Amino acid sequence: MNTFSQKTRKNIQACCMAPFVVFPALLVAFLILYSYSFATGYVVSTTGFEAWIIMTFVGWLLAAFLTLFYGLPIALLLQHFNKFKLRFLLPLSLVPTFIVLLTSKSELGVLFIYAYSSAIVAVAYWFIFTRKKCGE
Repeated sequence: MNTFSQKTRKNIQACCMAPFVVFPALLVAFLILYSYSFATGYVVSTTGFEAWIIMTFVGWLLAAFLTLFYGLPIALLLQHFNKFKLRFLLPLSLVPTFIVLLTSKSELGVLFIYAYSSAIVAVAYWFIFTRKKCGE
């Protein structure tokens, strides 16, 4: 028995799965920064890795919350107007970053990670929604 339409099921799956992309995305960013600091001779410690694990978990919670309460309504609105394309979705996914930038005194590095995570989750949501087959 199918209770939801195909479009609704695809949105639910994308909304549930897209925030999980924060873990590998931030791990890749950490490994790039870690290898750069190691190559340039900066002092490298393992406490940075522990901080990144905590930051990734907090980022995942924030991504899940924002995807459910901000990303899903934006995606539904764009789908309603047949504008669910990356060129419309990516700028709209960065709006919370600019709101945080205007309302707080956060460092640019933190805002860059926030914008990077927002864009990665938006791309994952779009990819999951558009590539989902009918019977899966």
